Amino acid sequence: MKKEPLYQKIVSDIMAQIQSGELRPGDQVPTELEISKHYNVSRITSKRSLTELENQQLIERIQGRGSFVSEQKQVHSNVILFILPFPNNPGLGDYTQGISRFIENSSYTVQIQTNTYLTKLDSKKITSMYAGLILYPEAGTSHLDILYTLYLEKFPVVVLDKKIESIPFPFITSDNMQGGYLATQHLIMQGHKKILFYATQNLERSSTIRERYLGYLKAIHQAKLDYHDSKVVNPKEDTSGFIDKLKEENVTGVIVENDINAIHLMKEIKSCGYQIPEDFSIIGFDNIQASGLIDPGLTTIAQRFEEIGYQSAKQLIQLIDKKQDIQSVIVPIEIIIRESTN
Repeated sequence: MKKEPLYQKIVSDIMAQIQSGELRPGDQVPTELEISKHYNVSRITSKRSLTELENQQLIERIQGRGSFVSEQKQVHSNVILFILPFPNNPGLGDYTQGISRFIENSSYTVQIQTNTYLTKLDSKKITSMYAGLILYPEAGTSHLDILYTLYLEKFPVVVLDKKIESIPFPFITSDNMQGGYLATQHLIMQGHKKILFYATQNLERSSTIRERYLGYLKAIHQAKLDYHDSKVVNPKEDTSGFIDKLKEENVTGVIVENDINAIHLMKEIKSCGYQIPEDFSIIGFDNIQASGLIDPGLTTIAQRFEEIGYQSAKQLIQLIDKKQDIQSVIVPIEIIIRESTN
């Protein structure tokens, strides 16, 4: 996963302090030397970050005195806010690279923040400071008050991965239903008769997981299998009893909501003395790097994260430019077959 440039992280951090009111007009911002020490970067990098803030008219640099927050706090309309709950999680996809690829030849820049940043803002601040919002929601019901107000004000918003309940924002997501269908179909073709859908969050909470489950049900129905079931399990709890019960019920295939939890489940299965894929065949979602490095390699449904990011930037800028062909986008997936299934 490509990391955010160091100077841009510094810019985002100082910008967030200005926008939240932690740094007010007239306040002095850290010097080049202070930034270098705090972030452990070169003076060239710290200078570049201050130059970028000055170019956006967020700070004024006064020779011999330092840099100060400008009276003009408002961020120019070429800044896109990208809310991402896991910006430093190497296990998940690089949406940012796709966004950057689309906007690199445009006048727009991206500021990345976590979901907690929204708790510091209201809709008025967002509309005054940003040109648009790309949102990866933690759940389909997160921050409904702010988001519905943005919808009523026709502020450009595009949602990644899952839908926002009852608010018709355009969304960019993988073909999760097809993913669940292909995963289940693969196990059925391998001869499995009892296949479980395994999740760690309620299906009602996430449209992404729910659609994967519906794809699972579709494949089960088409194959006319008698058994289908879903289990919501807390991965932090002891799952040995749960695994033993699956064995007693002759469940031989398990489709897991994502690769991270699939890898965790595989470790638990091994610790209980069972073999993969001899006792249980496991399939995950996402095709994160670790899925190909563990033993046995994890069969998984691959998402095209960079393409999702690219399409989100494309649709958002069309919204900002008030073009009429705005639409939600379903990005195709593919199954990657490895040794965890037979």
